[in-house]
Amino acid sequence: MGGMGCGSWTRLSSKATVESQNTINIRYLKEQGLLTAGRSGELTWSCRGERSGAIDYLTKENGIQLTYNYRSGNRGEWQAVKQFVHYEYTACHYGGQRTWFSCSECHRRVSAIHCAGKYFLCRKCYGLNYQSQYESYIDHQLYKAQEIRVKLGGSASSTSLFPFKPKGMHWKTYTRLRFKVIKSEMAFYNNLNNQFNHLALRIKGKKG
Repeated sequence: MGGMGCGSWTRLSSKATVESQNTINIRYLKEQGLLTAGRSGELTWSCRGERSGAIDYLTKENGIQLTYNYRSGNRGEWQAVKQFVHYEYTACHYGGQRTWFSCSECHRRVSAIHCAGKYFLCRKCYGLNYQSQYESYIDHQLYKAQEIRVKLGGSASSTSLFPFKPKGMHWKTYTRLRFKVIKSEMAFYNNLNNQFNHLALRIKGKKG
């Protein structure tokens, strides 16, 4: 098993986000039936439509055992890591119980843990924010357009041909998504063009 992430997951910065990390969500594990004790296998992540990371897991009665390789930066030595993340439970209003992760560092009850360093911890411990907290509305529109392009099986780049309609998708849905991407990308580039024009006027004014 190789390293994890899209190339930035080991480098924390003031603008590290939840979306840029490899994340394990307890709800996803439950939906996939992976919370049953004795289940084992591999969890994988993708970045821009390509596989970007993988770890081994073993589910136990009171938590999940994670096994993977880690290195600090691009030139550090690889280390074999084994981390056990405990579960916590809360009662549901209509019976049954809900499963949570207990953060290995702060022991907070959380639904997701992120690998922004050597271990999978909660976003508070790593100081992670959501991408939307850093984005302007226009930037967020481009991000959503990229997501749609990748979801349709194409490249995230707006300079690439728009992906063909996936098999089984209704034309009405495909057309709506394509219109949304075009509208978002046009708004982004119009805004970018306005910024360049404003900068050019400022430079011209200083020279004058």
